[in-house]
Amino acid sequence: MSDPYGNNSGNNPYGQNPAGQPNPYGAPGGGGGYGPPQGGGYPGGFEAQPPKTDGLSIAALILSLACCPPVGVILGFVGLSRTKGGKRKGRGLAIAAIIVGIITSIIAVAAIVGLVILADQVVTPRNAEVGQCVNVKNEDGSIFLYKKDCTESHDAEIVGIAEVDDDNLEAIENGMTTYCLEAIDKDDLTKLTPHLADIDAVIEDPNNVDVGDTLVCYVHPDDKLDEPIL
Repeated sequence: MSDPYGNNSGNNPYGQNPAGQPNPYGAPGGGGGYGPPQGGGYPGGFEAQPPKTDGLSIAALILSLACCPPVGVILGFVGLSRTKGGKRKGRGLAIAAIIVGIITSIIAVAAIVGLVILADQVVTPRNAEVGQCVNVKNEDGSIFLYKKDCTESHDAEIVGIAEVDDDNLEAIENGMTTYCLEAIDKDDLTKLTPHLADIDAVIEDPNNVDVGDTLVCYVHPDDKLDEPIL
């Protein structure tokens, strides 16, 4: 008969578990079902904000379009650097600013050069010279004289210049062309005998002649000239 208080490893319900049997109340040996979650349950940071549009690139495009193309081009290149690698949006604006700025600058330079060339070709009472050959244009009632080479086909030739003063003011007001016969050098007047009927004159404002104005007399025949008269 067996001893109920003895050490019977085979029948003792409170003894050690047989080898290989898991203990339902003990600590898990190979990782239990209630272990700590991997990686944590709640994120610790904020979501990344989308990049903002680069204000400098916007300003570059506005300047290229509005008033200052060279400045817009410079700021456009700065904008390219600031938007590199997606750090900021607006790279397309920077590129557009550069392109528009360059094109606008070229147009502006061409316009300035054209105006300078045109201004150099215009003969005014202040820069007119005797012996200068010109083309005559009537634009909306105003007479404009443009320089021409005397060996090329041209409309007229300047033959006399007189500055208006107190002594000749009344005579010029009464008849500019008539006064040209006094303003033209006597030796030149002899050469102009065949063209006396072709003499015409211009002044700053023929309706308001004033002291200090300059009277320009020129020969303007019906046919074109191709050589100097004087």
